[in-house]
Amino acid sequence: MRLVIMAGGKGSRLSIIKPILTVCGKPILQRMVESLSPHYELWVATVRCHPVDRFVKYYLGINNVLYTDGLGYENDVVEVVRELGFPLIVVPSDIPFITNEALKVLIRECKSSLCSLKDISNSFTGISLWRNEGYFSSFQDVFLDYSLINVNDWNTFLQANKSC
Repeated sequence: MRLVIMAGGKGSRLSIIKPILTVCGKPILQRMVESLSPHYELWVATVRCHPVDRFVKYYLGINNVLYTDGLGYENDVVEVVRELGFPLIVVPSDIPFITNEALKVLIRECKSSLCSLKDISNSFTGISLWRNEGYFSSFQDVFLDYSLINVNDWNTFLQANKSC
């Protein structure tokens, strides 16, 4: 199955280089790639000339890169889904401790065309499974029984680094 990490945001809440900030001694994006690439056909979506672009190509050596128009997370996700097709897992680049086990829950429990993964606190994670084209009419939330650290601001960045 294909999986795309969305790594081309404006970083308005934290930093434009959020995906390459270091958590527990490794850049967030590297940590995610190492965790997920053995299980999925991995892609990274970004915008041209984004600081992450060079990191992805030259440091991580990833050639499966998609360039979006950069019109916001939701628009960029739809653009990526149209390009890569179904089924597709979409993961934002700010969840440093994402595991294949969490994604297996999403895959196993998803019965709709589009499913969104939420953690135990009912928090939006930005992780979704796009199964087929009926995503406008068939939507479902899938819940984990534990929390995922979503690095969206300096407080969660510090929290992530304390959990090493």
